[in-house]
Amino acid sequence: MGIVAMPGDANAATIQTMLSCTNPYWAQENPHRAMQVHIECTVGVCVAKSVAYETLHQQGKLVPDSGRVS
Repeated sequence: MGIVAMPGDANAATIQTMLSCTNPYWAQENPHRAMQVHIECTVGVCVAKSVAYETLHQQGKLVPDSGRVS
């Protein structure tokens, strides 16, 4: 898993929520952070990353990787 800054008020429950691949609610409320925390996960497999991805897509905030070829 990549290195991500944790919120200053993060406790064990908050961290567990952030790291859970099965928590769509946190990912929808914090899509940017969810994409960072779940950087090694796959969209379509990890529920949190899938929800975060879709949320950012709907908001028009996805920026394609410049190194990717369509």
